[in-house]
Amino acid sequence: MAFAQRLTAFPIVLEVVPPHRRASEKTLAGLVKKVQDAAGSIPHLDALNIPEVLDENHAGLPFYRNLGPRAFAQRLNDGLGVEAIVNKVVVHAEGRENLAAWIREAIEVDGLRNFVLVGGTSSRIAYPGPDVVAANEILGKVAGGRRDVVCGNITIPERAGEVERLLRKTRAGARFFTTQVLFEPEPISTVLREYGEACAAARLPAATVLLSFAPVADYEDIEFLVWLGASITPETEDALIATRGREVGRASFDVARGIWTRIRDANARSRHPVPLGVNIEEISVHNFDLAVRMAREFPAWKDAKGS
Repeated sequence: MAFAQRLTAFPIVLEVVPPHRRASEKTLAGLVKKVQDAAGSIPHLDALNIPEVLDENHAGLPFYRNLGPRAFAQRLNDGLGVEAIVNKVVVHAEGRENLAAWIREAIEVDGLRNFVLVGGTSSRIAYPGPDVVAANEILGKVAGGRRDVVCGNITIPERAGEVERLLRKTRAGARFFTTQVLFEPEPISTVLREYGEACAAARLPAATVLLSFAPVADYEDIEFLVWLGASITPETEDALIATRGREVGRASFDVARGIWTRIRDANARSRHPVPLGVNIEEISVHNFDLAVRMAREFPAWKDAKGS
């Protein structure tokens, strides 16, 4: 079933970071096989999410260390039993026409149907490409009304005015959002409630929100996640690395399951619940197997009783 058809049926997505762009052919082939095998081992997997990894300098210019998502998706295509979701940082396109050409080629040549369009890291930089709302509209025009071509964006619950941003992006064509990795039930629960109410008031169908979770193996993972922008309280931090003789990483499964059930239950109590799904991230190469295991287990968590 196409990812577009799964959006209202609790989609489960695995996010995999592309390899270094200078990785050897042997290394790349090995990773492709590993990801294909992992995807095949997750019975309820609906898509593979491929982020675009880049750094920006002080002037907002991008530096790409990793293989591009489209190129990685092409390598994964043969033997991959699920669709790919390709991320694109749209502000670095060389204008609207350049972005339109990129999207057209991705759809018509590469056969891609699912996109996450992402903005820049700073609101103070005048980027050459369109903002996310304009990019959503461009994607809609290029797709020409095809319902199997799906537009997604990122949501950052901690950001001021996030509900209005979500509403604008939904009006512009976003049919799903992915969050940052979550370790607390707030502020995402409040954002979901207010977004559902705003969509109802606007008589606009709410987009599906993919809640992102990730396994944590050690304190270095926590430091990296905080650097990426995740909110982690000292209590949650202690819970994440409390092994108590268990397998490394299993404590983070308990944390993820607890956070999921609290968000799920709060959303269900809302007057206008928002469709939910999950996006499981590997964060780092050493956590790949743990992420695959978390994705396998998540269907059992979906309706589990909250703690």
